[in-house]
Amino acid sequence: MAKQSFKIIVKGVVQGIGFRPFIYKLARKYNFNGFVKNTKNGVEILVSDATINQLELFCRDIKDLSPAGAIIRDIEYKQCENTNYSEFKIRKSEHSEGLTAIPPDLSICFDCIKDISEPDNKRYRYPFTNCTNCGPRYSIIKNIPYDRSKTTMAEFQMCESCLIEYEDVLDRRYHAQPVCCHVCGPQIMLNGQAGENAFKAAAAIINEGELLNLKGLGGYQIICNAADDKAAKKLRKLKNRKNKPLALMVKDADTLRKHISIDSQKTIKILDTPSAPIVIENWGKLPVSGFINPSGEKIGIMKAYTPLHYILFNYLKTDFIVATSGNLADEPICINEQEAYDKLSHFSKNFLTHNRPIHTRVDDSVITTAGSKEYMLRRARGYAPLPVILPEKTHLCIAGMGAHLKSSITLAKNNYAFTSQYIGDLDNSKTTDFYKEVYEKMKRLFGLKPEILLTDLHPDYFSSKFAKKICTGKIVTIQHHHAHLYSCMAEHGITDNVIGVIFDGTGLGSDGSIWGGEFFLLQKSLSRQFHLKNYLQPGLDSAAKHPVRMLTGYLHQMNLLNEHIDKITPLIRQNEITLIKKMTDRKLNSIPTSSAGRLFEAAGTLLTGETVNEYEGFTAILLENIIKDKQASEYYPWDLKKDEIDFKNFFEGMLHDLDKDLHPGVISKKFHNSVAMMITDICSKIRQQSGCTSVVLSGGVFQNIYLLEKSEKLLQKNGFNVYIHKNIPPNDGGISLGQVYKYILDNR
Repeated sequence: MAKQSFKIIVKGVVQGIGFRPFIYKLARKYNFNGFVKNTKNGVEILVSDATINQLELFCRDIKDLSPAGAIIRDIEYKQCENTNYSEFKIRKSEHSEGLTAIPPDLSICFDCIKDISEPDNKRYRYPFTNCTNCGPRYSIIKNIPYDRSKTTMAEFQMCESCLIEYEDVLDRRYHAQPVCCHVCGPQIMLNGQAGENAFKAAAAIINEGELLNLKGLGGYQIICNAADDKAAKKLRKLKNRKNKPLALMVKDADTLRKHISIDSQKTIKILDTPSAPIVIENWGKLPVSGFINPSGEKIGIMKAYTPLHYILFNYLKTDFIVATSGNLADEPICINEQEAYDKLSHFSKNFLTHNRPIHTRVDDSVITTAGSKEYMLRRARGYAPLPVILPEKTHLCIAGMGAHLKSSITLAKNNYAFTSQYIGDLDNSKTTDFYKEVYEKMKRLFGLKPEILLTDLHPDYFSSKFAKKICTGKIVTIQHHHAHLYSCMAEHGITDNVIGVIFDGTGLGSDGSIWGGEFFLLQKSLSRQFHLKNYLQPGLDSAAKHPVRMLTGYLHQMNLLNEHIDKITPLIRQNEITLIKKMTDRKLNSIPTSSAGRLFEAAGTLLTGETVNEYEGFTAILLENIIKDKQASEYYPWDLKKDEIDFKNFFEGMLHDLDKDLHPGVISKKFHNSVAMMITDICSKIRQQSGCTSVVLSGGVFQNIYLLEKSEKLLQKNGFNVYIHKNIPPNDGGISLGQVYKYILDNR
């Protein structure tokens, strides 16, 4: 077979993760001559003296054997003019204008763990060991191109030994920008001690039941012994965090395996990926304090994803530590020493810190599973700012400015949509400053100048106000729940013919009411087909903080309150009941809402007795946590009146079941069954009229995994193709992507 020359373009996340050395070694294995280089379009490879069969095998190996952290979206090749090369070379990168995907921070790899574990290795117990397969990326990059001089490692000049590795194409540290060692790299410090002594002192603090502030990869963390009740209670008190679960860290997957059942082995594989997220799971009985999650059985665990964390475990007497974000309530994670000392000293006077600056703050990502599939809840370290590849191009640069809670920003051009890390709730100046910081950094890193800004329909969101302040082009508003639908569509490349079930807390609707329980149909145009019945939300936002007020408002408007007043009076003062009655009767300080979030929170209050949302959706989470008798299939009926779904029967049924002393966990199960059955029934009605067989499930309420799995199974059983989120959260963290995707599809 004749040998020819071919030009190959590999697109995706293929820069900054050792991809060119990988291609170099692979080409040598095939005895190819030519070159590989980074370009604005991806990685360009030219091979000469190759048959078409060899080329196809070569491309297959590129896809199958590429380094951890590489995400290959496309491999294109074409025959080119025959060229004579005597060897295969790595060429200098082309840094011309164009889009380059920036890799996220990656967990320490197996080879680097080996390096820090061998006493004879020059990096033995060195806490900043890294290579092209692992280590900091996004958190240390200041600007592009991704060279050491444009990272926070610029001030650390490589020693001769590290420089030899850096320049050796066959070494796994070839062009690893953060490469360093004990001699030339950053150092750790604690109370005047450094190196191993600092580790020993830090471990002693944790072993003795005290708290420790630790400077990690994308920000500070507060650490304590997870098995120590006293330490966990102290942390909760200082964080003013009564019930919200605390995240744990374990040294590695093998350590965790010693404590869990065989049922969790699939989930542990997610924890053990290079992204190393916090993974929420019911791991079974673990040797940790009951104060880690006082209100449920699921616990979020991550592995030690940096060498610093991994080494620290060698000095600890526990397999599990708490590793929660180092911040004050509702503020961004601290990243520099002065900020940390000012904000975190009341937790502990002890700071295990280091002298490598953090340029971009990045929290830990949070993932759970739905039907054994990965399901993103918070997208940050290990994932951001990886792009979503869109099926439709935009030649303009557009920016989705996100929502108000769990905020994120998405910049898009061509087929790429770059979604930022989790920013947080835009309720205070520190978080809004972080939001502005992320926007400016993303523009700089990707070399993009947004021409169109997409905002939520709600004019009072900070993200909407900020867009108006900075915009020099065009602003377009996108309805909140439309954006939820399109965010999931973007993940799956769906462009039309889909039913959207969007169950959420709050989003301003196009009719001026608050939406949150919506059934949409997209067939060439988008229409709202059905929605949960509008009930007045008394006290506006206070009903989201105090779901007992929403419960009282529901029961009064449903004419159920007087009959069942004995269920309500233990939960709320009589004067509040009187006030809520007046507000809803006279429509004062109240707004109509179809919110599924309020529905679940009110049901949670009724069945658990918790009257205040300590954090967003708390009583709804409790409602899921108490589910009992998961095999039961009973449910409550609902009424459909034109396009409104009235759920009065849900509450009437729950109240009568409480009168019969049915266990609240069984009632919760019936409630969840009812919602899943109702979803399936309404989707079937839409299918009868439209012929549409695809359904998207999105919105913050679908963080309820029982509801999600139950709905998905029922829909599939009834012949629907069901699409749920994977790498983008179903909550408001996905809004910015949905804004971008809707605009692109609307303007094809």
